[in-house]
Amino acid sequence: MRATPPARLLAWTLAVLDRYWGLLGVAAVVALEALVFAPRGMTAAMIGGGIVGAALLVGWLWGGSA
Repeated sequence: MRATPPARLLAWTLAVLDRYWGLLGVAAVVALEALVFAPRGMTAAMIGGGIVGAALLVGWLWGGSA
């Protein structure tokens, strides 16, 4: 039995998200910092975002041994 095109697209999307979740999370943090926190001068939020982004990247690199 063959999968339908929407099912194949969903499987492909989940595979990409599973493989690159760390980079996607860091990209979201960088976008938040550049578009929201920096223009408003939210220094504490920028520092917190940097910590969260670094933790995401370390977790992604360390946990990606599969």
